[in-house]
Amino acid sequence: MKDKEKKIIEAGMSLFAKKGYSATTIQEIVDACGISKGSFYLYFKSKEALLLAAFKYQFQSIQSKLDSLTLKNLTPRETFIAQLEAQLEEILKHKEFIIMQIREQTIPINSEIEHFIRKVSAEISGFYHESLSKIYGEPINPYIYDLNMILQGIVHSYLKLIIFDKASFDLQRLSNFILKRMDDMAAGFIRSNEEPILTSDYVEQLSELYPEPTKEDVLRKIKHAKEQVENEDITITLEVLEGEIEREKPRTPVIQGMLGNLKNEPDLEHVKTLIEKFFDLTND
Repeated sequence: MKDKEKKIIEAGMSLFAKKGYSATTIQEIVDACGISKGSFYLYFKSKEALLLAAFKYQFQSIQSKLDSLTLKNLTPRETFIAQLEAQLEEILKHKEFIIMQIREQTIPINSEIEHFIRKVSAEISGFYHESLSKIYGEPINPYIYDLNMILQGIVHSYLKLIIFDKASFDLQRLSNFILKRMDDMAAGFIRSNEEPILTSDYVEQLSELYPEPTKEDVLRKIKHAKEQVENEDITITLEVLEGEIEREKPRTPVIQGMLGNLKNEPDLEHVKTLIEKFFDLTND
């Protein structure tokens, strides 16, 4: 992202938060940046386009923070606590912008923004799913979708208290507290041997409401995985996949062959699943 583009986005977010999206004019945004309207339109075709860019900028800042934490030598539990704390911190940095969105009901303002919000929701759900799977292992598999849903509900409820009711918490303590409640839930699910409410088939039907992964999503996940693995053969496999996906016309047999190398790598199951979904290989 170019410096001027970033400057416009940050100025827009600040003004949207202070004045509201509807009341903020492009002229006020360019005045805050010290640029002309012509320069604004070089980067954004409209105020709606700037709002979408602001959503993406906010989400990417959270995503970058979470990705950086997985590179540290932490256990799955420590990683989750650190990532949840970072997620809450980043959201709080932009709480006035979030309040504006809800107050003015800017979501969905158009189909492109609605599409992106659904994508963010799917990404967050995927982050929780992967974390819970690593922490609790195979025994939680039958209940992981219910546990994920409960986790999202708990996090959203505390965020509501923090953002709208101005409650103040130690975010590290809160993140640790939430994970301990997941421990209680996980143990209860496994002990109960009860039929889950959310099955994989049901969740698969729901997933049709969410956007398909993009090439950029797949490449970002592969790049992140390469930074984590230590096995040279797996690194080479990921590099081949990365190179193949970047081709104008990726070769499906090559991709299938490389995915076969990942079948015994549980830590990379999410990457394998994402690639299979992108190339529609799940039924092959």
